[in-house]
Parts: sequence; structure tokens; C-alpha cells
Amino acid sequence: MDKNYSTFAIAQMLHVDPGSVANWIDQNLLKAYRTPGGHRRVAAQDLVNFLREHKMPIPSELQTTPTRVLVVDDEMAVAQLISRAIQAVHNGLEVSQAHDGFSAGAMVTSLKPNVVVLDLRMPGMDGFEVCRNIKSNPDTRHTHVIAVTAYPSPDNVKRILQCGAKACLSKPLDMESLLKEISAAMS
Repeated sequence: MDKNYSTFAIAQMLHVDPGSVANWIDQNLLKAYRTPGGHRRVAAQDLVNFLREHKMPIPSELQTTPTRVLVVDDEMAVAQLISRAIQAVHNGLEVSQAHDGFSAGAMVTSLKPNVVVLDLRMPGMDGFEVCRNIKSNPDTRHTHVIAVTAYPSPDNVKRILQCGAKACLSKPLDMESLLKEISAAMS
């Protein structure tokens, strides 16, 4: 949400007089900056913050769905470690966890995450099948899958990439590499 709005655009969006918007800015109620030509501009996030603070309705064009990450690993401690690392760097993300392939499939369908961090080896439905299901569903095929495995054989890496994963990282995880992959997926 890195769009900027003029006082006139904000006034139209909120159905108020442009002078009211200018007054909010002049009274330091609404954070803004000036262009080299002297025109006021307000960042979308600053406008949303202002509206929330003043308990005003947020127009649909300013509402965004949160970026969602689903961490899938049958080892609960690993899933929690990955989730905490993601939230420490990207505190605005919704991070959920699944601990088996079947739960992952159900959560992918309901949450429609932007990114799935997916362990390859799990009991029941493995990561390969979960990835194929994600990529074959029109509602989730754009989901960015980052596979993780303690068994990074060339065959496993090739197979998961053929299933549609964007990357395959080996365990123990280099958390910096994982976080870079997640950042790349969100841009």
C-alpha cells in the first residue's frame, strides 16, 4: 500500500470538503508531506492510521488483505521457530501453522496464504503432494511455495521444483535465506 493521495483525492474518497483535509494536515492530525511544487500528499498507510484513530470508516480502496504465511512442518518446534523468525522480521504478516499435509491442504484452501513454507517429509500427505495440490488449484496456484527439507538430495530438489515450488532450502535452516525468500515472494 505505497500509494500517495492528494487532498482532493482524499476529499472525494471520504466525501468531505478538500479544505477539511487541508485543515487536518495543517493541524498535524493527518501526516503529510509536500511535493517540490508545494502540493500536499498523504501516504495511504498514514491515511488509514488517521481514519482508524478517528474512528472513521476506511474506504474499500484503502482496505487490503493481510499477507499470509503458512508454515507446514510436522515438527512443532521447527514450525514455531520458523513462525517466530518470520514475525520478528515481518511483524505485519499473519503467520499460521499446520503440522501435517492434510491440515496444510485444508488451511491453504481456507486461508489462501501468499507464501507456504513447506516441509517435504511428513507422515500421511508429504510436501510434494501438498505442493501439487496448491499449484493445481486455480484459487491457490499463485501461492509462493518455499520447500524445506532435511534431505536435500538433487532428486528431491528437482522433484519439488517441478511440483511448482520456487525454492528448496535444506535443514538446518539458514534463517536469513528463508527470510530473503519470503521477502522476495511478497514483492
